[in-house]
Amino acid sequence: MFNKRNVVCAVEFGTSKIQVLIGEAGSRGEVNAILGQGIVHVPGAVIKGEIADIERASEAFGKALEDADRSSGGELVNCHLLTVLVSGCGIESNPAKGSVTVKNPDRIITENEKQEANENAKVIVLSSGREIINTSVSHYLVDNRRVSNPLQQSGSRLEAFVHIIHAVASRIENYRSVVINAGVEDARIEPVFAPLAAGIGICSELEKENGALLVDLGAGSTEYLVYFDRGVCASGVIQLGMEHVANDLAIGLKLHIDTCRKLLESGSLEKAIREKRAALELPGVTGRTRTIPLSSFEVIVDARLREIFELIRKQLRDKNAPRALGAGGILTGGGAEFFRSRELFSDIFDMNCRIGVPSDAGGAGVDLDSPRFSAVWGALKVAAFFQQNFAPVRERGINKMVNVFSQWLGRRGGK
Repeated sequence: MFNKRNVVCAVEFGTSKIQVLIGEAGSRGEVNAILGQGIVHVPGAVIKGEIADIERASEAFGKALEDADRSSGGELVNCHLLTVLVSGCGIESNPAKGSVTVKNPDRIITENEKQEANENAKVIVLSSGREIINTSVSHYLVDNRRVSNPLQQSGSRLEAFVHIIHAVASRIENYRSVVINAGVEDARIEPVFAPLAAGIGICSELEKENGALLVDLGAGSTEYLVYFDRGVCASGVIQLGMEHVANDLAIGLKLHIDTCRKLLESGSLEKAIREKRAALELPGVTGRTRTIPLSSFEVIVDARLREIFELIRKQLRDKNAPRALGAGGILTGGGAEFFRSRELFSDIFDMNCRIGVPSDAGGAGVDLDSPRFSAVWGALKVAAFFQQNFAPVRERGINKMVNVFSQWLGRRGGK
């Protein structure tokens, strides 16, 4: 008799596309292989990270799911856990602290004290209609001494500082409804904040330890988080992305927005700039060909990208996030492929920056070697890790995926 594969799934409801990845979880919580992929482009169904048209989103998701299942050889029936990337949805983050007295006779901190402090930190009061979706430990104090991992440390008091991410529950429920209505009823459905998933998909343990700013520049929104001493200490969402760059070009230069999207995504604008051409000839909104100075494109694009990065920098200042980040910046998402993004990132944040792409993803003829796939690849890794390392629990709420990032960091970087 053949053994069934331990199958997990990740879903991204993006502004420009809905994507599904199906993978096999290994015995240690890793992704053994990508089994299938489905991508359906459906602009307008999701706006700024939130489902704007449930009917269109459901139809597109059903098609992406079908394509992924077909390319996996029908493995979706064996899926036990499905993670859904979320952004927008009124997402906010707060620092929280939980403490515990170490009562062991030898005053050595064990996993029990560590988990109790973590859980105590999550007992926070949220306004009505909000739901905790993920948590990640920032750091610990043992008798007022900062440590990244308290296990086997000697002390009388342990304090856990936890980064808590919460969202509007009804908007998260829209994601679950679309998935369930597509026929995925037996698998657990778990939301994952997009930059947390992207960090797991593309960031090294050394970058997390030395400190890094991760920015996921998407089509409808931009998400960010800051790693410091292996923990997440700040995160947020800017409701601006590359779609706004395209819209600025369309309005400012009287071009059709599809023309502007193609200029940004195809590399033709970059090619023209590198060739030092004086102007581009393009059909305007009336259909007549217009000659537009190349400098006009550069001014408009740079202004919007600078605004996005400046807003992130302001939020980081307001959150008192660390500025001395030894690993610098990591730029990912579809907007990272635009050639000016990296240069402007380095200029605004005054730090080196690399483009983050999945480096260990492959299988079933799937090519994820692009920053566009960082978050969904990370979400698949989260699903595999969670599926193998935690006992299945059916009820919704705080007792599920909210713990996975703390456990991930603890097991992979904090020992």
